[in-house]
Amino acid sequence: MALLLSAPTEAASPVPWQVSAAGAPPAWPVAAGAGVVVAVIDSGVDADHPDLAGAVLPGRSYVDADPGTEPRLLALGSDGDPVYERAFGQADPVGHGTAVASLIAGRPGGGSPGIAPEAEILPVRVLDDENRYHDSAMVGAAVRWAVDNGADVVNLSLGGHYDSAPFAEALAYAEHHDVVVVACTGNRKRDDADEEVWFPARVDTVLAVTGTDRDGEPWRTAVTGEGTDLAAPGAELTAADAAGGHRTVTGTSFASAIVSGAAALVRSAHPDWSAAQVRRALVSTAAPGDADLGAGVVDAGAAVRADAPAIEAPETVPTVWSAAATAAGGGLLGLGALLLRGRRRIAVRPRTMAG
Repeated sequence: MALLLSAPTEAASPVPWQVSAAGAPPAWPVAAGAGVVVAVIDSGVDADHPDLAGAVLPGRSYVDADPGTEPRLLALGSDGDPVYERAFGQADPVGHGTAVASLIAGRPGGGSPGIAPEAEILPVRVLDDENRYHDSAMVGAAVRWAVDNGADVVNLSLGGHYDSAPFAEALAYAEHHDVVVVACTGNRKRDDADEEVWFPARVDTVLAVTGTDRDGEPWRTAVTGEGTDLAAPGAELTAADAAGGHRTVTGTSFASAIVSGAAALVRSAHPDWSAAQVRRALVSTAAPGDADLGAGVVDAGAAVRADAPAIEAPETVPTVWSAAATAAGGGLLGLGALLLRGRRRIAVRPRTMAG
């Protein structure tokens, strides 16, 4: 807590404990996230918060502002009207997305710097005023939009128990376009110790992140175990409050944000590395911990200093299978299905939420 972040153009701010625990300060002399865009697919982001001053790009909303009319997509920041932009562009009626964004890219002058204080945030709203989404295909569309609009890293601090083929296809699309995707493993009730890692975190090309406490131990309500790739601080974190000031947040949503910030540092330091190499660097340099924490607790500084990881070439999809899938109208469906961990389950309009 005594460490200070120094920036040429902004006043120094005390470094929150979670930033030090994730090993970010040693990386900053090499890379602080400059040139990297992190898409926060969430409840929106309050661009007026001091922690995020100048960090938030115009984004997009997939939440209909007026349920009484025909549903429509709302392009954030596309209209010069300030009321329109505040309502749909760079605002957050829930506060979840603002907290996530600040943990990733909080500026040093705002009072609580994030892991990658020079990264930019691309806000994409999919969570309603109850912090839920009801259409996983919509979230998949948001992922595709973020990929097409410059995201280098996509943070998904949301999920649920049911797999979604359209969502899985969007994740395959992100991988094909060399975008790192990070998602939370989920939160559970204290008496439900056997809950499995949520979708989309259980997709193989997604970094599945669980949460720890200040001692580096698994947080008592964080989903852990098989399918977890690594961990990050996820309890009692200091984050920006959309209502002003700061608040304490807990959950794997926020652990995911810490790893997304670490991924931004690695991409900033090594712009020539592929998404697979970034994932491998983060996993291979994690500080070993409890067996339920995957490879261990993320160490952003060690990942930035790592040598370029060797990555095996992905297996080629057989031509016959590909043609058959296309003829059947499957497109990327088969590929998305192959990426899923565990057995598939089907549900109609699953009610899912932030992590």
